[in-house]
Amino acid sequence: MYDILWDRETGGILLTESKSEVIRGEVRPVFFEELDLLGFNRHWSYAQVEEPLLWATPGRRYFYRGELVAEAKGGGFFEPPEIEFHEKNLHLQPVKVKTMLAKNSLLLEGLVQQTIESIWDTYKKYRPKVDAAAVAFSGGKDSLVLLDLVQRALSPGEFVVIFSDTTMEISATYDAVEKARQRWKHLYFYTARAEKDAQTTWREFGPPSRVHRWCCTVHKSVPTLLCLRELVGKPSVKALVFDGVRWEESLMRQKYSLVSEGSKHNTQINASPLLNWSSGEIFLYLFKRNIFFNRAYRYGLVRVGCAVCPLSSKWTNQITWLVFRNEVDKFLAILRDYARQKNVSENEIEKFIKEREWRVRAGGRDMDTGGTGVLETSGKKTVTFFIRRPREEWVEWAKTLGSLVREGDGRGRIENGSVGYPFRIKRHDEGVEVSLRNIDRADRFFLSHLRAAANKAAYCNHCRSCEVECPTGALQINDTVKIAEDHCIHCAACLTFVEKGCLAAKSLAISRGGTGLKGLNRYQTFGMRKAWLEEYFRDPEKWWYENSLGNRQFEAMRVWLREAEIVTGTRITLLGERLREWGTENPLTWAVIWTNLARNSILVDWYLHNVPWDSSYLKEELVELLDENLAKRSRENAITTLVGLLRDTPLGGELGLGIVQTKGKLTTITKRGWESVPALAVLYSLYRYAERVGRHGFSLSELLNGAPEGPHALFGLSRDRLAGMLRAISSRWERWLSVELVRDLDNIYLDQSRSSIEVLELGG
Repeated sequence: MYDILWDRETGGILLTESKSEVIRGEVRPVFFEELDLLGFNRHWSYAQVEEPLLWATPGRRYFYRGELVAEAKGGGFFEPPEIEFHEKNLHLQPVKVKTMLAKNSLLLEGLVQQTIESIWDTYKKYRPKVDAAAVAFSGGKDSLVLLDLVQRALSPGEFVVIFSDTTMEISATYDAVEKARQRWKHLYFYTARAEKDAQTTWREFGPPSRVHRWCCTVHKSVPTLLCLRELVGKPSVKALVFDGVRWEESLMRQKYSLVSEGSKHNTQINASPLLNWSSGEIFLYLFKRNIFFNRAYRYGLVRVGCAVCPLSSKWTNQITWLVFRNEVDKFLAILRDYARQKNVSENEIEKFIKEREWRVRAGGRDMDTGGTGVLETSGKKTVTFFIRRPREEWVEWAKTLGSLVREGDGRGRIENGSVGYPFRIKRHDEGVEVSLRNIDRADRFFLSHLRAAANKAAYCNHCRSCEVECPTGALQINDTVKIAEDHCIHCAACLTFVEKGCLAAKSLAISRGGTGLKGLNRYQTFGMRKAWLEEYFRDPEKWWYENSLGNRQFEAMRVWLREAEIVTGTRITLLGERLREWGTENPLTWAVIWTNLARNSILVDWYLHNVPWDSSYLKEELVELLDENLAKRSRENAITTLVGLLRDTPLGGELGLGIVQTKGKLTTITKRGWESVPALAVLYSLYRYAERVGRHGFSLSELLNGAPEGPHALFGLSRDRLAGMLRAISSRWERWLSVELVRDLDNIYLDQSRSSIEVLELGG
């Protein structure tokens, strides 16, 4: 909340409302344990005291009384970092903690009281709507501060404390949990743990990756909700969960809200009272309240988490490997096995792990899935799924699709609304063949649910993640899956909570893009650039024979202009003329271009359909996500093109459709969404979608649940934001758009006599 300055008098930090000469990034105290571990004691002298001796900032830079005195370089699994000393022969004096706290007391206390009030207000507002309130406790610094603040705001009987034991924790975390139980003996502590330990699930799901972070769901949030379900004695539980999420921790978290409903599970409300706290404020609070530190921080960890994590830094890997070797080695053994499955040579396995190449796993192509899989074939009126070596019965999951009528001999039908879908099941040595008729009468939502049911029958390993999504308790998963037909309301929550309907299927299925992705090399590895479009708009006729582009750049830009519908042949279109009038500084220009590229560019279409909103991917991970039937070089060139398009136009950073960040050799694309979409851009996208589907009436739910175009798919608009914009647009341009967004109605109607190109006449 406040900025931070160095306090040379105390050797500590000082909260400030001034914006000059402040410390950038997270700041943390450094203790003698870290200095000893990394060999500082060979160059500096200091006492082994409880107080911190100096401070560190991002980039592994060490500051003593405001001066940069050392930096850590390199390091990771299997090797410590090298230390570059800017000052040698230092004699470190401990931070004067009491004086530092006295200087910060006024601002810190104001922040504390504001947070306590926020916790109480949130509890008072949401407690009548939920079955239970809980603090998610991890044993890290943020959860320690969170727990202390919540217990100051609420009485012990108003909430419970749940530690989700992932079985991937380091020993220091288990020690911290036990200390917390002793410090706050008056609180109700519980431990939630998945039925399978993490070593088992790592082998069943495949190692977690930046793409497949199934571990947080399987080992944290799901066990917490199951624990609460047992505590309240209900088959399904609505919970208010206080967590320690902070904005400062990552770019993606900067989009989080203080309170969010259904962001993790549809039965869970998350409250994040520490969202705007900085790490400096967290540490000051711990010192002020004399709260113990998880000892891992004393060895230099910036964040305390799992022993091995795909999101952890090389710095974290190095500290955990040096200090908590026993906890780390058992997961490194699994990564070694995975490397062998990928045919990594024995002498390259350590490099594969150290350089974190395992983190980009995007599917099951290198995993031993036991032959499990789903093959789909479709006709005009039929669809057939061959489920190879299924782990569960398809007919059980079929109960979620509608009323199930069994007719014997593997036959039956699914009644969904006014349509009946006859099915027949044939069993083979290698699996089960399920054929359904009347598919020509199904909408794409039912087809999507059918595919999810097939995936769940194939891949289900009883992780229970979909069970907690069920609002009625109809779904029960123990040794087998059981669905109570009299309780199931066919809401499809268990089929739609994750891509492919199943965490295991998402993690293990082999991605196949078919032939639709062929032709990605048409872009010559170049994305459109704002400067190139400006040059074209200056003289659309002359540009074709006189421009500043190289041959390959020119060929690429020609494709982009055509796919953006700015040109046809070598002539500028009516739409192109309108965009030229608006210019490249107008966000509407880029909104229209993006909307048209979604229709015409196979690369943009792939990006919109395969990279979810509010996600962050390394460039290498996107390469892995592309169709495996394409040569790796083709996939790398395609992602290079995509990065260029997002980086060199306002589409990426300014509009938030793909923020490109490069740090060293790593390039990250963060798909956050456009927070201030112009109303005209939304209206244009709606008319484009109507022209695509051939109808001018549809629902808000349709736009939010898999519609290939439209404001959500294109710009990342949430339900509430989109609904609000639709109401505003219908009020401003009532002849163009009308909506029914009351109670259970969510209908949208467009004027059939108007077109998308006419929308552009409304303004700019």
